[in-house]
Amino acid sequence: MKRILAVEYILLFMFLISCATRQPLIISPSPFTEKTVSRIKKNSHDIKKFFILDENKNIIVKADYSELRQGTKEIEHFEVIYDLKDPASDGRGGFFIPFTVRSLETGETEQDKLFWKPRKDATGILLAFDDNYIEAWEQNFDLFDFYHAQVTFFIKGEYISFCREALKRGHDIGYHTENHLNLTKVSREVFDEETLSKVGDYRKAGIPLTAFAYPFGLSEPWMNEELLKSFKILRGYGVTFRVYDRASIREGYSSSKALDNILFKRDEDFEATVDLMFRTIKFIGGNLILPLTTHNISDTADWGIKPYRLRYLLQSANDMQLKFYRYKDL
Repeated sequence: MKRILAVEYILLFMFLISCATRQPLIISPSPFTEKTVSRIKKNSHDIKKFFILDENKNIIVKADYSELRQGTKEIEHFEVIYDLKDPASDGRGGFFIPFTVRSLETGETEQDKLFWKPRKDATGILLAFDDNYIEAWEQNFDLFDFYHAQVTFFIKGEYISFCREALKRGHDIGYHTENHLNLTKVSREVFDEETLSKVGDYRKAGIPLTAFAYPFGLSEPWMNEELLKSFKILRGYGVTFRVYDRASIREGYSSSKALDNILFKRDEDFEATVDLMFRTIKFIGGNLILPLTTHNISDTADWGIKPYRLRYLLQSANDMQLKFYRYKDL
């Protein structure tokens, strides 16, 4: 009762102000109809989501949404921003995702949450290990088996028996040059020697070498043209979050996000990055593939991944129902 009286007093006050200024009392309707927020909460597939990277390379997940303005034939345009950083869990594999919807005409905003549960589809990760940390890799074969994870090992130098063992365990082998030189700093003769001279020995041994990874991720455009004569897929390396569909990777070149210890001071930072990347690709949909790369598997190696972090990554991929891809799968 008291609340009703308070509302009446407010309306009376607004009416008196209108009379005093001799202006008609106009109460503008909110641009947000129940239909607008309700449809976003249903997470309809026709609301196409995408991501951008802000000036600090943070991942922002957005969507554009339009509908007829209530009672008119005018189309109203909205921007939706989803907060995937730390959503509440329902304890059964689902999440409550906060979102903000903003009218692009008026700038007004509304906030709410939607429920989302990842479903099994073709979205996945393309996990690779570079260089020749053979002992560490072999020690983790059983770990990969436990999580049903198939990965790609990019080997440098001459053919070694590890390659055949890795294939038997369901993994893939790619090539990473003979001596891991910066190919942008060598002569054409050295380039050919580094990239192609040992490839025939691998293939004679039954190792197809579908993919090639540039040392340090460094290359020049002409190199792609030359190497695609001998490899189906070329891979770069960097710190930026990039995702692809299968067709884009098949076009020849893709860049892989580094997971090395040197990039993450704390386990919490690593976990938060993995969680956000995995939620992003799964939530956006479209069967996206996220290439990821590290080197050694070690608590102390700068260029490698801690065993705890590797287990966390593999478990998180399973929890998010992400598929494990090898380069030869593409």
